[in-house]
Amino acid sequence: MTVIRNDCYRIEEVGGKKWLVLPKGLRIRITGEIRWVGKQGRLEIFYDDLTGRWYAYQSVKVDQPRRTTSPEKRAFVDLGVINIITAWIEGEKQPIAFSGKPLLADWWYWTKKIAYYQSIAMRVNKRYTTKRIRKFYRKRQLRFRHVINTIIHRFVKLCYDKGVGEIIVGDIKGIRQNNDKNSKANAMIHNFWSFRYIIERLKTTAENFGIKVKLVKENNTSSVCPRCSSKNCYKRKRLFKCLSCRLEAHRDVVGVINIARVSLNGRDGFNGVLAHPVLLRVSPVEAQTSPQGILAL
Repeated sequence: MTVIRNDCYRIEEVGGKKWLVLPKGLRIRITGEIRWVGKQGRLEIFYDDLTGRWYAYQSVKVDQPRRTTSPEKRAFVDLGVINIITAWIEGEKQPIAFSGKPLLADWWYWTKKIAYYQSIAMRVNKRYTTKRIRKFYRKRQLRFRHVINTIIHRFVKLCYDKGVGEIIVGDIKGIRQNNDKNSKANAMIHNFWSFRYIIERLKTTAENFGIKVKLVKENNTSSVCPRCSSKNCYKRKRLFKCLSCRLEAHRDVVGVINIARVSLNGRDGFNGVLAHPVLLRVSPVEAQTSPQGILAL
């Protein structure tokens, strides 16, 4: 990696072509789009041995309008694998959920493709990795992160439009510990699901909209009835049924409502909330490998 100070380079466009101008008269052609216009920061240039290309990352300071939110209004979030985000906004009757099924299906597709080429590489070269396999790993990761970023941005933008000032998220730290199920479930929990990445993206995106993010413990939030607090419950897949008060609801909605109960100290602020969420989908698309531009040398 090469780091260039902000006053030692400039980017200019001549005849529809963009150039990176460096000291000593060095000019390098840039392909791709420049996304931000403002006060430029330092430039980081690095070579990617998988694609055989040079990439440039540029920090830019831009002026953004000040965003105002209501500190009293909160959104509550339950994170999961089948539904990446299940949320309820205080005062609303309809919970929402961003489905993770399209993303999970895409992840399984690339996982099986990686396993196929690993078996070939092992049989031919007695090794589990090749340049092609490394590319597949990166493509799987980029597609995953692209969809997660899209989901989080849409959710935070919705919170901002609703005047939310704080997002309260159930903290599932440690879920991988002592969690041993069948091989497919283990793969989803231990390999597919990136809780730390989702939380960090949520914090960063919310901060850009002037919204705070708070983590709270969510122990047993999907195993207790939000109506009568009974643990005498029946659970199967996404169904939750309380055998004491006969409440039937979506398990993720039960989880997010219980997170709200804990955060509100048991205050009854969610009467009339529907038992099933509106399901929103974001289909995986090709993730861009370069957020700024490609240096053509």
